[in-house]
Amino acid sequence: MDLIEGRERIIAEKTVLAVQKSQFMSQWFGTTILTADYVLRDLSGRIAPGDLIYPDPDPAHRQRLQTLLQEKLATLNSVAGITIYDRNCIFLASHDGLRLGFRSNQRVCSEPGAPVGRGRNIQYVPSEKSASKSPVILISRHVVAPDGTLQGGVLAAIELARAQDWITSFAVETNDVLAIVDGDGTLLARNPPLPESIGKRAPTTPGQPSFGATRSSASFVAVSPLDGRERIFGMSKIEDIPLLIIVGFDKQGVLREWRRRAWQLSGGFLALLALTAMVLRAHTIALGQREQMRKLATTDMLTGVANRRQLVEVGMREFDRSRRYRAPLSALMVDIDRFKSINDTWGHPTGDRAIQALANVMVAAVRDQDEVGRLGGEEFAAILPETGMDGAIIIAERLRRAVQEDIDLVSEDGQTIRFTVSVGVATLSDDIASFDDLMSQADRMLYKAKDGGRNQVVADVDA
Repeated sequence: MDLIEGRERIIAEKTVLAVQKSQFMSQWFGTTILTADYVLRDLSGRIAPGDLIYPDPDPAHRQRLQTLLQEKLATLNSVAGITIYDRNCIFLASHDGLRLGFRSNQRVCSEPGAPVGRGRNIQYVPSEKSASKSPVILISRHVVAPDGTLQGGVLAAIELARAQDWITSFAVETNDVLAIVDGDGTLLARNPPLPESIGKRAPTTPGQPSFGATRSSASFVAVSPLDGRERIFGMSKIEDIPLLIIVGFDKQGVLREWRRRAWQLSGGFLALLALTAMVLRAHTIALGQREQMRKLATTDMLTGVANRRQLVEVGMREFDRSRRYRAPLSALMVDIDRFKSINDTWGHPTGDRAIQALANVMVAAVRDQDEVGRLGGEEFAAILPETGMDGAIIIAERLRRAVQEDIDLVSEDGQTIRFTVSVGVATLSDDIASFDDLMSQADRMLYKAKDGGRNQVVADVDA
């Protein structure tokens, strides 16, 4: 009976670990998608219908668009390129000035009657249909007219090779497997690599559940149709992103130590004690790995502050609490001024240190009850519970002054580098219906600070 219970416990713990690892990996990979979409959403908000014309009759206007795309691409480490397309899906501007006049192969462009979505769109495009002649994952946001017709849009491309490099950066045991699959069942990346199957629709594993549009996770035990090995699978899907992360632990490998110990048990009671110790050790390791996965899933890897997902969860919770108890709540949006020039002049490692330095100053400037998080690139936010407009402005000004006066970066060649930040402040009012509205208001104030000359705090004091 103890042997059976021990075997089932090991399988159950590995099942939980497979799901948690798939959740962690999906959140990590999903952060790349969400960060790119955040940039695309910002770009689509800046583009007017008059910008979506090909060919562009104004070379200076085309150059301004290209410069804007270059600045945005510099904040996205895993994205290969950003383009703007017109109502006919023709590329009219790109970050590198190439592929202008090419036609996008998104579904809305190549499939008659395909719906024109107003939100985020994600699609795998094989090399033979890709403008770059490399298989890519496309992320796009359409600009849609009031009558629902396509006016154009913005598009970011992640080369599939980068997804493969990312997934192979995770260590796997013999016969274990990690995979990325899109919503149509196409295998996008795999560790260990399986080149002959990449870009092809993978056979459905028996017992594999199907997911809808919501975020979901599941586990099952099944024989893989690709190599015939039985595995303990955990799989996760991020909300609104048609990508699955699949983690498979080889069942024979999982139970190898258990079988060896079980054989020893036939020798007597001492072997039973050894098996108990093994199970306890495996349980302790699983608990430790579970806690490590939890921390990784909520923390920005570069800075150690909250990642975007964690910040939004905390913000929504504080928003609901403030509404329920009629308590004040404020938010700060913080952005490094002229960050692109730091990267261009001193390199991305120095730019990363600037981002880390800002995160440290923000943590020091706020209170223990506040939450600091990185939204992406050089943009941060802070959630300030129990704080009205006056208090938020004081904290924001203290942060701005600390960055200006206290941060001294040293470049690779020994030069001292100083930088400033712009801060937008928003406070909860009757006109704000959601946490997203609060962040949007702070974002608008941030852009006013940028437009007003940078290195300043701007708040909507009339809100």
